[in-house]
Amino acid sequence: MGKVMAQHSNLDTMVRENLREKILNGDLDGGYHLSELKISKEYNVSRTPVREALCALAADGLVEMVPHRGAFVTHVPSSTKVDQLQSYGLFLGLAAKLAAEKASIEALMDLEAAFAFTTQEDISTEAYLTAAETALEMVERTAASPTVSEAITMVKRRTNMAEIWASSMSQRKEVNNQFLTLLAALKRKKGDAAEKTLRTLATVAINSWMTARKVQLTSTDEVDDAPTYSRTRAVQKTINA
Repeated sequence: MGKVMAQHSNLDTMVRENLREKILNGDLDGGYHLSELKISKEYNVSRTPVREALCALAADGLVEMVPHRGAFVTHVPSSTKVDQLQSYGLFLGLAAKLAAEKASIEALMDLEAAFAFTTQEDISTEAYLTAAETALEMVERTAASPTVSEAITMVKRRTNMAEIWASSMSQRKEVNNQFLTLLAALKRKKGDAAEKTLRTLATVAINSWMTARKVQLTSTDEVDDAPTYSRTRAVQKTINA
């Protein structure tokens, strides 16, 4: 029994994460109908793990389960995406503050090694982004706050963070400066400075993403395009078609 449950869990995870990647990458647009039957055939699994995967994605706000209609990719307006990213910056900043206040000598040495990528001139963009992600995760671990980590994970489950940071590579010099300033604040155990720096770093990435995607928020967007997770206009359009 336990082995069967583990297999179902593994299938659920595989389907869930593959669908999550497609949604976050924009391969599946808002309002797209996620047919359990088609997905089960595509991944060669039964409908049970597919249903569990869709329910998990619905809990993350990426999928809407419409009674008697099925599952649809949630339409997330630009205003909501920006709000998610800004929240991510706030959570990261808090993690940096806690990390600066809690870091041991050993942890600081590990952080210094993790931030070494900022001084490597010949590092590829892919390697740079991987190293930056690792450094940020290390800051989060050093903060040792389950609540903050849960908040960061929540946003990362709903947002293509790789795309966000990749867009900031047009300002790599500025990003490097902010990373080095962050490291200095961590080493000096200046929590407020570390928090402010990491928030600034996140803002650079967010603004770069908005520029690359030509996202411009207006008062109309904030009102008319307000985030809803119950029968969004995209889903209604699909249903009424």
